[in-house]
Amino acid sequence: MAIATYAQLQAAAANWLVRADLTARIPEFITLAEARLNRLLRTRLAETEIPLAVTVGGRSVPLPAGFTEPLRVWIERGGVRDELPFLEASLIGASSLRGAPGAWTVDGDRLAFDRPCDQAYALTLRMLQAFALSDIAPTNALLSEAPDVYLFATLSEAGPFLRDADLAGVYESKLSRAIGELNAKDARSRAPWTLVTELPDLVPARGL
Repeated sequence: MAIATYAQLQAAAANWLVRADLTARIPEFITLAEARLNRLLRTRLAETEIPLAVTVGGRSVPLPAGFTEPLRVWIERGGVRDELPFLEASLIGASSLRGAPGAWTVDGDRLAFDRPCDQAYALTLRMLQAFALSDIAPTNALLSEAPDVYLFATLSEAGPFLRDADLAGVYESKLSRAIGELNAKDARSRAPWTLVTELPDLVPARGL
């Protein structure tokens, strides 16, 4: 069966578990699986860009919903996008001199800057967004590209209820393999590829 939606993932997990008493727990297993995957995976499938706006006098903005990890921040000015450098929170000064943001950090649940802004600025945050299926958000990039990762992560979370160490180990092994293959594919998609054409040495024919 296809596994492309939250409902289909639940149905597939129920088919694999073959335990009617665990069916009601499957949404819980999916939630636990996502918590684990959000810690383990650092894949392009989780990357998204979110526009943010900082107001006059402001030196921070709330992090977007679903934020798990920052990647890059750009400031948009006059149709030009300039990347801002990241600094550890301990290195961000407490300057009161207003100006354009010159660096950024993550401070608790906020994206913070090295100075208060002298005007409103448009920013773009590239980040990793949490995988979180629900009836309202029934699919996402990970489920579309790697439904096996989602399924075996869900089944692994059901493992303690199965009272079958061998079966639980099989699900965990399948999950490990699926994650490894996904990570390898992701690495290939990021690597620069150069097309090289090898030509044999041209050796003049004798007597010509």
